[in-house]
Amino acid sequence: MLAEIALRTWTPDDAGWYVRQIADPEIRRFTTEPATLTVEDFRKALDRLNSSDDELGWVAVDPLSGERLANVAAVRNGDTAIVSYWVTPHARGKDVATQALDELCARALTIWPITEFRLYTHADNLASQRVAEKAGFHRMDGMPTQREVYGQKWPVRWFERLR
Repeated sequence: MLAEIALRTWTPDDAGWYVRQIADPEIRRFTTEPATLTVEDFRKALDRLNSSDDELGWVAVDPLSGERLANVAAVRNGDTAIVSYWVTPHARGKDVATQALDELCARALTIWPITEFRLYTHADNLASQRVAEKAGFHRMDGMPTQREVYGQKWPVRWFERLR
């Protein structure tokens, strides 16, 4: 179990690492990152992130070593933020995602006047659903149970966390 994580700003130097991480089979299976993502795509996305008032994103790191552990992001739509995250294979099961998600929400509340956070997980991603619940999210009923991701229908579960 990690004692603590820290969030830091993404830099262009993180591009190669990011692209390598999303090639992990579990990240590929449960995230919406395109399989064709390149270093240049990451850098363009980073430029967009840095110029947007409606997007936030950080890399979770070990505060002592600086080792990169996870990605957390949020997109604001009115008074709601949709959050997402993934964790590197070696950092899974160590509370990294829960801590990073909780810190993302805390930071978003200092930046945006939002009233709720939402997230969805692939229905088979039970680990991510446990992370959401540990971070104070509750299952939402009445939400769509499928999303289209790159031409495939994903069964999904929605969660929310109120301010």
